[in-house]
Amino acid sequence: MTTLKFHHIGRPVSLATIADNPATKYSSLFDMYSLDQQNDLTIPIELHAFGPNCSLDPLIQEQPHVAFTVDDIETALQGQEIIMSLYEPFKGYRCAMVLENGQPVELIETSLSEREIWGDGIFRNSVLYPDGDQR
Repeated sequence: MTTLKFHHIGRPVSLATIADNPATKYSSLFDMYSLDQQNDLTIPIELHAFGPNCSLDPLIQEQPHVAFTVDDIETALQGQEIIMSLYEPFKGYRCAMVLENGQPVELIETSLSEREIWGDGIFRNSVLYPDGDQR
């Protein structure tokens, strides 16, 4: 049995919602814009907007997802309907998305601290954000 630990919520939004925020990051890999949203409950929420050339599954682009960390992502993915293949967007962080009862769910295996993940430097010059910074 895989143990899941809550990590974050991802929510699709229109590009107009986050375009003017200087903290919005752009990923040319997926033609996707992302903004870490702060809130009083300190629940990590990522807003995502998708460009016309986005290659991600339409369900990822249209529906919110919940993300969980797992100890062994290969084991957690066994027998699952995978809608985003396993990849390593930056060193020490591997993820994939599955469809569970019609709901996109992100699974993450990481050795990074939350501060490193949500900080402003770990993503720079990574596979996900090859341009190295916000747009």
